[in-house]
Amino acid sequence: MKWMITLLPLIARTLLFAGTGYHPAVPDTRNTIPVSDTGKNEITLASYRTADSVSGWQTYSLKEISFITKANKITQFSLGSSQQGRKIGAFYFPGTSKQRALVIAGVHGSELSSVEVAWQLIRQLMQDDPPYYSVIIIPSLFPDNSIKAMNDPALIGGVANIGRYTFPFSVDPNRQMPSPGEAYDENNGTDHLGRFIEKENQLLLQLIQSFRPQRIVNLHAIRNKDYGGVYADPRTDQNGIALGFSSDSSLAIRIAACIHQHGGNVEGNNLDREPTALYYKDPIPAPAGFLQKRNMTGSALNANRGSGVSLGTWGATAVGNKKDPSKNRDAMRIITIEYPGYKRPGDYTAVSQQLFQQRQVELFASAIRTIFLGPYFTENENNELAKK
Repeated sequence: MKWMITLLPLIARTLLFAGTGYHPAVPDTRNTIPVSDTGKNEITLASYRTADSVSGWQTYSLKEISFITKANKITQFSLGSSQQGRKIGAFYFPGTSKQRALVIAGVHGSELSSVEVAWQLIRQLMQDDPPYYSVIIIPSLFPDNSIKAMNDPALIGGVANIGRYTFPFSVDPNRQMPSPGEAYDENNGTDHLGRFIEKENQLLLQLIQSFRPQRIVNLHAIRNKDYGGVYADPRTDQNGIALGFSSDSSLAIRIAACIHQHGGNVEGNNLDREPTALYYKDPIPAPAGFLQKRNMTGSALNANRGSGVSLGTWGATAVGNKKDPSKNRDAMRIITIEYPGYKRPGDYTAVSQQLFQQRQVELFASAIRTIFLGPYFTENENNELAKK
């Protein structure tokens, strides 16, 4: 395995400014020209051009994602525009199987280290063989909020949580999902509690319903480094009945072990004592066939702004929609990764800390690339488990 330790500023610091005309300096190794979508603010999926294209720039709607997947090339595209008009960048990497995965970072803009891990993963995939899973990576779902955090470098990682919320008294971005068992309704745009879903999350939900991944990594960060780790959400049917947690747990533990074996911090998984893939705030996984309890409260915020359905709960619950069966899906395997600490390597003052954190970022990205996107505990075409 190649480990690149560098003190050079990571491209994530500048790529968040996609709306300003700056183009990412990501290596082009697969006959594809990465570009930024400079179109209007309507929902668009891609501005796409390959090196052998003679037709120039083309723009595709979110509902035409099949074009990108059928092209079978590494593709940079725009999920759409943020509330302030910045493009929400994403990358598609074709895999060697028919299985699909999604990696999301920057749901909380204050958690800049998660964005850094996503960009490191993109770098590694650009330079490595194709993964087993075809994957879309969204390195910063809420770019406006991430830039807000970057503009207050002294407060990164502080209790003020600069960049976590879009505006004062807004709902936690990770608590804006539809009701468990129900599909996202584009004509409604409200969450489980009837609140408006922010634009960035609506774009994410549209992508999920179009791309239909079997598994998702949701990259977060946590202030208390003792709880850093890799966690899984128990999957259930549309009625909340548990489907069994063993394979989900095993995948999370395997990812964590890959990080731990190379010196990474995944203290929350208790690998040296009693390994666990259960996040410390979540209910105990129910045995298969029993009702699975969910954490619907989240953070303690005024007016219940921290309450609601998380991506982990919604995604890990199957969708059954009698009115529109086309939106039905199996429960997705949801892995939540909590990177220990909010700061990026360059946010630390000591060179030794920068080197250590850069190594950590590379370890987390490599574990996602080799284990999560590899042929481990895979889902077959019927979404049933087939352990390698």
